[in-house]
Amino acid sequence: MLLRLRNSVDAMTRMMRQQERIANNLANANTVGYKQDRTFTEILNEEINVEGAPQSIKRMEQWADLSAGDLEQTGNPLDVAIEGEGFFVLTDETTGTPRYTRAGRFVLDAEGTLRDAQGHLVEGEAGPIQLPTADGGPVVIDRDGTVRVDGKEVGRLRIVTFDNPAALRRLDGAAFDAGGMEPVDVEHPNLHQGYLEQSNVDPLRALTEMIEQHRLFESQQRSLRTDDELLGRVTRELGRF
Repeated sequence: MLLRLRNSVDAMTRMMRQQERIANNLANANTVGYKQDRTFTEILNEEINVEGAPQSIKRMEQWADLSAGDLEQTGNPLDVAIEGEGFFVLTDETTGTPRYTRAGRFVLDAEGTLRDAQGHLVEGEAGPIQLPTADGGPVVIDRDGTVRVDGKEVGRLRIVTFDNPAALRRLDGAAFDAGGMEPVDVEHPNLHQGYLEQSNVDPLRALTEMIEQHRLFESQQRSLRTDDELLGRVTRELGRF
């Protein structure tokens, strides 16, 4: 009986984690370049105990689904989307650590340095990319990442990939840490100036999944309540002897 109670609590704990994951995906449905989190449950051991109750040891793992989001045209010359493999390389100046993202919404600071919306440096193949602060003419970003101002090349965006992109660890929002993996430069990136890659979260599907998880949680809750009431009756009956 106690094992059944423990199984119900374990199942409800996993369902609460699922709800948190789905809620976070929904909250980022409009975050540029966001990759939704998914989970899988690995059964490490499973058996039927002497009470006839299933006993199992499970481990839940969470991972980022790196499938591409839709490309949306914005017309902003500093918006860039990657078609196919690759990540933009950013640098957190505070810690000096690299960040990898598909969110190509860039801006210029007062010195003309290209940064992402959170202020991180956007890395080019020769370091951070600097544009003229004065009106130097139109900014053009070629498919291969070459950045030109008034026809003159000022740098080339660095686009990288990894041997195992699925092992990337989320830092925050749409940014990832390589966790010790060495980035590999993409030789022929395919970029689109004036476009942004949208989140790959499907809000309707996520809402449906949330409702299903909620119903499963309620079912486990009823089962737990029934077992608890049965255990209470047994305890009271034994107390009479």
